[in-house]
Amino acid sequence: MQFNKDTIDLFIQTMRNYGWMDLPSYSMTMYPFIKKGNICRFVAFELDKAKKGDILLYHSSSGQLVVHRFLQVQESDNQLQFVLKGDSNTHMDEPIGSDQIIGKLVTIDNDKRKIYTSDYTAIFWGYLISTYPIFSKALRTYLYFKRRVKTKFSVSL
Repeated sequence: MQFNKDTIDLFIQTMRNYGWMDLPSYSMTMYPFIKKGNICRFVAFELDKAKKGDILLYHSSSGQLVVHRFLQVQESDNQLQFVLKGDSNTHMDEPIGSDQIIGKLVTIDNDKRKIYTSDYTAIFWGYLISTYPIFSKALRTYLYFKRRVKTKFSVSL
């Protein structure tokens, strides 16, 4: 979903004023950790506390809001660049600057329960998905076949 600069500035200001912000998920790129319709709570991003496996909310150069997992920092032209990737994506995102990062995910509310990113299972999942790319490929394949089966058996009127 794309947003204009004023809307992105509003998100950033909301995060600064209240310390947190809730947003619904519209994508499956973080499946199964985050599913469509989950309510994600973000807090202000602190550069000095960033660690591999954190899930960050950022705005891309095209104005899209993206929630992906932080993998590494690289330096380019004496500036830090953050490399992120969706859990079910097979390729990394285009590196971003710290000025594009809006917040860090702390909880996911999926109507059944609240998942905290500080839970051991969430930390373990983050470690697996960011260390072993085979898991992302398996998720991508699963989602592809799930979508094909759903499309195959759906009836249009």
